[in-house]
Parts: sequence; C-alpha cells; structure tokens
Amino acid sequence: MKVGITCGGVWWPPEYFQAVEELGFDSIWTGEHIVFHRPILDAAPVLAGIAAVTSRILLGPAAILTPLRNPTMLAKELTTIDVMSGGRLIVVAGAGGDYAKEFEACGVPMEARGRRTSEMIEIMRNYWTGEHFSYSGKTFELDDVWLTPQPVQEGGPPIWLAGRSDAAISRAARLGDGYMPYMYTAARCRDAFDEVRAKADALGVKLSPRFTWSAFVYVSMHDSADRARELGIRDLSWRYGKDFTPWIDKYCVYGTPDSCAEQLREFVDAGVEHLALGMIHEESIALDPAPKRHASGATLATIERYARELLPALQVRVPI
Repeated sequence: MKVGITCGGVWWPPEYFQAVEELGFDSIWTGEHIVFHRPILDAAPVLAGIAAVTSRILLGPAAILTPLRNPTMLAKELTTIDVMSGGRLIVVAGAGGDYAKEFEACGVPMEARGRRTSEMIEIMRNYWTGEHFSYSGKTFELDDVWLTPQPVQEGGPPIWLAGRSDAAISRAARLGDGYMPYMYTAARCRDAFDEVRAKADALGVKLSPRFTWSAFVYVSMHDSADRARELGIRDLSWRYGKDFTPWIDKYCVYGTPDSCAEQLREFVDAGVEHLALGMIHEESIALDPAPKRHASGATLATIERYARELLPALQVRVPI
C-alpha cells in the first residue's frame, strides 16, 4: 500500500516537500488548471521544482490537463522531469472539462478533449520508444519525428488515467498503466475498478503489467468531527467554486484521526493500491500559492500529523 500527499498546485517551502519524503510517504502530487477561478500553479514546473529538492519519493501531476497541450511539447516536458527526478515520475492524465473557460482560452474545443487525450497518450508512448515514427490521427499528424534524450524509465513514465466517464474507463483499459479516480466513495472505486477490468475483457486487451489501482481522496482531519466537516465544506467550496455542502458527506473523508483512518481503510479494502491525499486544514485555502503564505507552519504540522496518525493505520493493511 502506497500513500501520497498533494500540494494542490501550491509551491511549498522546499523543506515541506522534503518532510513528506522523510516522514515515509511514497509520493508527492500536484494538481493544475490553466485559466481558473482560484490561483493554482502549472504542474510541470512545480514537479521540476519538487524533483530538484527531493531524492527518493515518487512525484506526479494528479492530473495534468492533457488535451490543453501539444503532444510533442508535453512528451519533452515529462521526459525532462523524469530525467531530473532520476525516474521518479508518474503521469496522471486527465481530459478535463469541468471548467469550459480554460478550453476556450487555450483554443481547444471541449468536445474533442477525449480524442485529443487518447491521441496524445499514443504519441507520447511512440516518442518514448526512442525510435523515429510517424503518426496519423484525427487531431494530430506527425511525420518522421523522434525524441532525445529518452526518459530514465524504460518506455517512459507510467501513465495513469483519471476521469469518471465511460470514455475514461475505456481509455484506462486501452492505454493506461493505472487508473486514478477522484470524488469517489470507496464503494464506487471498487465498482469502477471492476468496470475497467470488464472493459479490457470486452476489448480483448490485457491491462498493463504495471497497472496500478489508485484514488485521489480529500481528507479533513481534526480533533472535532464537526470542525473537520466545516473545514471540508469551506475548503472544497473555495476549491471548486460552488457550495460543497450537498457533497461533503459523500466525497470527503473527514472527522477525528481514528475516524479518518477507518474511512481510508475502506479504500484499501476496495482495492486501492496507491492513495493520494488532499490535505484540508485551518489554513489550506491558499489565496497566494507561494511560500510566504505558509510561514505559520500549519501545512507542515498537518503533514507531520498525517504521517503520525494515518500512515501507520494504512501501511499495515493488505488489499483484498
């Protein structure tokens, strides 16, 4: 069982990322949006920065907005991060679509996002063979192209698919090295994993040998369960630009440390092999995603508490 922490598109002081590594977490993640209602940094440079200040821990975007990019440039950026990190990169690829304005701003039609995502994954995998290749798709055309240097990881970093739609399930089965849903209950994760397996069978394909079942889960932990719920509503309402009260009980793990640990164990029992935890706390609303906003140490204290209260409860559990 692997457990990671996300910085949520905020650049922490380097010692915070180092603490995540030193305290025994397995991964560090960041999210991204391009044009959005709240401040959030671009994933690629944040990951490059994390790679530079850590040495062991896995790192990745959860998720990168794949269709908003050019496949050649994205392949180059991800290769660079994999080289800088010594082969520690995991790519969670999402098709996006929750915020139409950023598609408009990037000049990408939203209705084409699924096809663009699939073609981009195919193109990046071709780049990571190290061979010259040509590609003819509905969106992208490439003639006799190649990429040097190659990623440290043979065949390129693993690509996990994000998303909740039937199309996302199909992409995970056909193209993924893993699947990472978010805003899912543990029971829905179990069902979605079964759907990916069933889709692979229906398509006559075998899942990647390195396929990983994962989940992104927001956690609001406090000594007071009521305060934990309040903080969850406050943070996620700000994060997603709408009142989150109707969904807080379904899509956020919250409560006392013992309660949060038990709720997270349900994800492990559902088959999740790698959990990415979104930390919610008294100061998790980052109006300025820069280090000076974290001088109080609340974020670092939360990282330390998650390591102390949650990691031991999860790392002894074996998925069924």
